[in-house]
Amino acid sequence: MKTVLEYDETVDALYLEFASRTVASHVQLDDARGVDYAADGSVVGVEILSASRGIDLAGLPNGPDIERVLRARGFPIGRAAQAS
Repeated sequence: MKTVLEYDETVDALYLEFASRTVASHVQLDDARGVDYAADGSVVGVEILSASRGIDLAGLPNGPDIERVLRARGFPIGRAAQAS
């Protein structure tokens, strides 16, 4: 499946969907990032809050895919971009 990005500008949140599957669990990595998993442990999607401030890819599953999609859409990448 192609990675699908949904962005809600009103709340500055984005969701990257990797698989159209039922979410069995959610792991919150920090205040701005969470990962949804299917029952078999595969990644369903990644949620990122305050996306326009910059996105820390460290520790996110599917990092290269996430970076490719976000750069193509013009989102800032990296911790330095988050400092404001």
